[in-house]
Amino acid sequence: MMQSAKINIGNYLPGQGDVGQRDQKLKKACKDFESLLTYQILRSMRKTIDKCDLMHGGQGEEIYQSLFDMEISKSMADFGPNSLAKLLYEQLKGKEGTGDSVPEQLPWPVKGKLSSGFGWRKDPITSERRFHDGADIAAPLGTSIRAVLPGKVVFNGMKKGYGNVIILDHGRGLTTLYAHTSRNLASEGVMVQAGSVIAEVGSTGRSTGPHLHFEVRKDGKALDPMAFLPSGSGDVRVAMGDR
Repeated sequence: MMQSAKINIGNYLPGQGDVGQRDQKLKKACKDFESLLTYQILRSMRKTIDKCDLMHGGQGEEIYQSLFDMEISKSMADFGPNSLAKLLYEQLKGKEGTGDSVPEQLPWPVKGKLSSGFGWRKDPITSERRFHDGADIAAPLGTSIRAVLPGKVVFNGMKKGYGNVIILDHGRGLTTLYAHTSRNLASEGVMVQAGSVIAEVGSTGRSTGPHLHFEVRKDGKALDPMAFLPSGSGDVRVAMGDR
């Protein structure tokens, strides 16, 4: 079977510059939150003590104290190992969908054998010449199917011809589709990590036997999945293993 010219999947995902800018914005937001919280604590504490005679009370003293507390709060907010900003950053960073690195190639979504590639082919059911929008990977019934990239489950259900389907949105218009599954394991709306088991191989929909129909799309346009997957020995690829 002819191999597709390999394409860097990173060209279709947010670049390192985008990731770096997002990371800096997240750090700043966490520091600002710690600063604001410290400011509110200082303000609450001042209500429990007597006013000083520095500004002789009144609006002037209120403004001075407010500005003073604000500067103190900013100086106290840091990124030390035990700081609130650092702890908050680590929690939020772990929930980002695209992660910190941009892979050059996608891992194989299932352990199996390539049975049909992308492009024009003779339909296995009608024998008519039809365009195939994805790659078919034959595997035993129940074999684990894994997400090739982190993303959000935007569809979990039945589609005509596809049978049971899961679709993941990876941002910037990039989606992956996993079809003919026997069982879907990731609920619609949840975020999944690369390598997470999201479904099991089946033969639902227009299918002649257990296999995964795998699609990669950019802004709705189908791309050749083989251009993003690493080559193996013969037609057998073992990328992430079975359960």
